[in-house]
Amino acid sequence: MEEQQNEKMSPKARWIIGGIVTICLAVLIVVAIQLNKKQEPEVATEATQDKKEKTADEQIGSDLEKALSELKKDKSSEDKKTDSKDKTTATKSSDPFAYLFNPSKSDDPLTFLSIDPTDLPDVPEPVVSKTEDVAGVQDDKTPNGPVVTLPTDLNQTPLPDVDDPKLSGGSLDLGEDKDDDDTISSGSPLDGINGDPTTSDDKPTEPDDKPTTPDDKPTEPNDKPTEPDDKPTEPDDKPTEPDDKPTEPDDKPTEPDDKPTEPDDKPTEPDDKPTEPDDKPTTPDDKPLKNVSIALQEDTYDRLVSYKEQQQVYNALYYGNKEDLNDQKIVTLLDEMLRNYNNASDTDITARQLIQSLNQSQLNDEQARVYNAQLTKLKEEIEKVTREEYVDVYVIKEGSSKDQLYYAGTFEDLLNGNKDELEKAKNSEMALADQKASEAAENLKSNKLDELQRKANQKALIEAINSYQLIANYSTEADNEAEAKRNEALRILSESVEVSDEPEIENNDTTKVETDDDNKTEPKIDDQKELKKSLDQLMEDGEYIQVLQQASAYVEQYPELEDTIKEASEKLLEQSIKDMKSNNAYKDEDTKKYLSQSYAALTGLSTVPSEISEKAQDEFYGYRLVMQAEKLIDEDPTQAVIFAHEGYKRQETNGAKGVLQKANTALSEKAVGMDQEQAERAYEILTVTAKDVNEDIAQTAVDRKTAYGYAATGKDLHKKGNNQEALVYFSEANRLYPEKDLTSTIMKETAQALLDEVGTEDVTEQIKIYNLLVNVKGLDESIKTQAESRKTVIDILDRVNTLEKQEQNVEENKQQGLYYLNEAVEAVDKTGWSDEEKVEIQQRYDAHVSSMLEQAQTWSTGSEEEQKKAATYYKAVAEIGKYTGEETRANAKTALTELGYE
Repeated sequence: MEEQQNEKMSPKARWIIGGIVTICLAVLIVVAIQLNKKQEPEVATEATQDKKEKTADEQIGSDLEKALSELKKDKSSEDKKTDSKDKTTATKSSDPFAYLFNPSKSDDPLTFLSIDPTDLPDVPEPVVSKTEDVAGVQDDKTPNGPVVTLPTDLNQTPLPDVDDPKLSGGSLDLGEDKDDDDTISSGSPLDGINGDPTTSDDKPTEPDDKPTTPDDKPTEPNDKPTEPDDKPTEPDDKPTEPDDKPTEPDDKPTEPDDKPTEPDDKPTEPDDKPTEPDDKPTTPDDKPLKNVSIALQEDTYDRLVSYKEQQQVYNALYYGNKEDLNDQKIVTLLDEMLRNYNNASDTDITARQLIQSLNQSQLNDEQARVYNAQLTKLKEEIEKVTREEYVDVYVIKEGSSKDQLYYAGTFEDLLNGNKDELEKAKNSEMALADQKASEAAENLKSNKLDELQRKANQKALIEAINSYQLIANYSTEADNEAEAKRNEALRILSESVEVSDEPEIENNDTTKVETDDDNKTEPKIDDQKELKKSLDQLMEDGEYIQVLQQASAYVEQYPELEDTIKEASEKLLEQSIKDMKSNNAYKDEDTKKYLSQSYAALTGLSTVPSEISEKAQDEFYGYRLVMQAEKLIDEDPTQAVIFAHEGYKRQETNGAKGVLQKANTALSEKAVGMDQEQAERAYEILTVTAKDVNEDIAQTAVDRKTAYGYAATGKDLHKKGNNQEALVYFSEANRLYPEKDLTSTIMKETAQALLDEVGTEDVTEQIKIYNLLVNVKGLDESIKTQAESRKTVIDILDRVNTLEKQEQNVEENKQQGLYYLNEAVEAVDKTGWSDEEKVEIQQRYDAHVSSMLEQAQTWSTGSEEEQKKAATYYKAVAEIGKYTGEETRANAKTALTELGYE
């Protein structure tokens, strides 16, 4: 058809058509420049409306189509490839002439589509060149802007007629550019965004990009590059079809590119987000990421079972005890572990400290009760063994005679094999007590002592009494020499104590009366019969004190009254003994006053028969001691306890027991603030005085007295360089006497010495020392934190090594190791280790992570099952490995995603 048209068309016609094409191109250029200057979309519309005649427009449009089609056919296929690729990324700024000429509308020869002129940047003045072989719009990427080239020979290619059937629908078919289609592939970043690959490479701003052919279809890849709306009925719905409807005045020429350059305006369009290719899953098949689970941290019980299997009883007990023993399985396991120490004497000092640190279970079940009972028994046995070793090694061989007698008298089980040493101690202590008692008694009989001297002698007498008591506790009942000496010293002490408000014998002599004249008394009754009658009435009324007073006044005048005095004395003593055993003896003020007057009458009146007076003194002695103790509790609780205890021994009444308990409590409380010598003496006394009335106070006294001994022994051991055993005694001292700081300074010094020297020991010895340090009681927190942290790191490294050696559950064990190593890195900063030692722990951590990543890399190229294993490792590193570095974790996460897992 084209050849026939060329034969029919004369050279003159071709020249005319070429001129028309040139004029049309010039018109297009002028209109584009005006639009860019005014930035008004309406300019295009006005320009269109200014055209003269509809028929002329159609002819011009038809001629232009023919010229464009023929000229583009002359371009080589290689040029088309290059130009197509460049135009794929063209924008409105690089292609300012991105518009199409639509000749289908005779009244609107110029219709601008694809790009909104208001968005076009300022474009330089176009340059027209006649030296190019191809006519079209071309960007030479120079500051001079695009160059419009015109053909040198318009006769080379004939233009089709306007009514050529190939111009389907009045549009120009630019043909199929196979080279351009080759630039779109499934791996392109646009593939996943555009969705439909048949429309993914549209070029809305390049109308001259491809040669025009009559068979251009709107469904070709380059047909509809800038369709912003899915509405085919809109006049601007097909911006890439320049010749579709050239004469349509309402085709919205002022908005040719509704929103082609705003990819975010229509999020549902395939080209909406060309710069965000990762908006969809990054897996090759665009499938959702699969989930993969990593191992949970190892359960405490499983860890304890492993320790049990490895015979690491220390660790099983230590870590199990940290769980507060609320898990029945853990309690059962610890109960099994404790059976390793049924023989306390064969248990080393570290294990003893560990057991002493164990807690009772709070569960209310049979297994917990069994465990608690076993733990209590074991603790008591360990305490006994420790005390026996202390007495055998340090007290009997190196201790004072006083301490030897105290422990021998307090614990009968310590006598075996030590009788010779204890006999020597008894004789030595007896001699010292005799000397003190004798000197103090002699001094107290003198009336020339001032208050300080009297107090000093009373103190010496108390020390003698205490020594006699220690000897008496150790001695057999047949050997009562110490007890007799003690009683005598106590009586002297009691007589030396001045108690305020001591009642005196009242003058209730009713046989005399005072006169107003000379204020003298005169006999009221001078008849013997009247006197006898009066005394009989008083006897009948039970007024024995008045009988003794009146009869004593007349006994010289009437000797026969001696019988009355004896009878009254006996009845008064009998009544007094009865009252002293009543509950009112220490509570009711009238009863206490009556008993004090009775004692004064029976022991102070010379007329009372001596045998009755002596018996009264003995009977009233205990009561008077208790009364003295009650008044001395606040002033001198030590004397108060001694007096109350002796009084209670003599009476064993509830009233006396109450005063003794009150005195014991006061002394126990005040002993905390005493100096060591006074406190130890107080606890030695309380060990005896509270034994029969208050077991708790008695046990407290024993514990505190022993604590002083342990503290002293620990100090001596530290001086000798035996720091481990010294720590044990310091710990026991703190456990027995937590209310007072006996060892903190020296214990810290000892523990620090152990930490300093532990680095020179082998691993086994280091573990033993750390186990000792973490279980001793009362250790300085800073040092204990170091010891606990070091133990944690060592135990974790050993646990990780154990897990890695196991042939089963390899992948899970590797992940468990990462959990544990996190704890090791967390703890290492608190160990007090050098920087080099800390670096070693981090290197161990890094090596573990590297091993996991290397294995994961190997698995990632294997089977689906192996890839899943790799995913677990990558996920574990990303989520658990918090000390491996952000970059490593990020890489692990990326690798996990690439495998198709989240």
